Amino acid sequence: MNDRGDAIAGLAARHRQLLALLVLNPNIALHRDKLTGLLWNGRPTISAPRNLTTYVAQVRRRLSPRDPGLSPVRTVKGGYLLSVRPGSVDVAEFNQWAAQGRIARENGDYHNAARLLENALRLWRGDALLDVRQIDGLRVWAERLDEDRRAVTEDLFDVRLALGHHREIVGGLAQWATRHPLRERPHRQLMLALHRSGRTHDASASYQRLRRTLVDRLGTEPSPDTQALHQRILTGDALNAFPARGHTTPRGVTPSAN
Repeated sequence: MNDRGDAIAGLAARHRQLLALLVLNPNIALHRDKLTGLLWNGRPTISAPRNLTTYVAQVRRRLSPRDPGLSPVRTVKGGYLLSVRPGSVDVAEFNQWAAQGRIARENGDYHNAARLLENALRLWRGDALLDVRQIDGLRVWAERLDEDRRAVTEDLFDVRLALGHHREIVGGLAQWATRHPLRERPHRQLMLALHRSGRTHDASASYQRLRRTLVDRLGTEPSPDTQALHQRILTGDALNAFPARGHTTPRGVTPSAN
């Protein structure tokens, strides 16, 4: 948005990449050398410092066309800073809603937890930083943000299971588990929702599909938590079981660095 509240269209790729780097580090000074290193993927050209100055000036004019001097992109010693009000960056807002939702869940306030987690997920309109992932540093950020979104989605499934909404979420869980075949947590949630819905055979079949996928793709068996839930389902002892909290990184995937 510019200073009149209008969406800024037609930003060039470098402008979007520069803005993304600044927005992901709000109110933090980024040194010129760091910015050029990030924008040029660690291989800045001889003209990179001069080009960076040009990009910053162009972004300032786009953000504040009436007076670029009032742009939130500030020059600081050795670099640049994006000055923003607290809570004005959607990543920070998402993290705040998610944290509050998890606190409510831990306190057993499931109705409030569901509302807060839904507020967090409502901020999303697609994959994070979709058009700027050519930058290695932004791709790492994007992968971490996407993982945060997946974890919060699964937190919400946990909360809805705790509220007894197992029949209502079976369809959504089945789709989610299909989209993420190596994530055991949603498969455990699906198994539990199916079992609680009186579909124990389908729950066991879901476990077997997960096991075949893990064995075929990774050469490994499901985790002890998943196997234990399957056994409890087979013995009819899982109606009151609650999925293990926290998210499990898909096997073979290294979590993104901060």
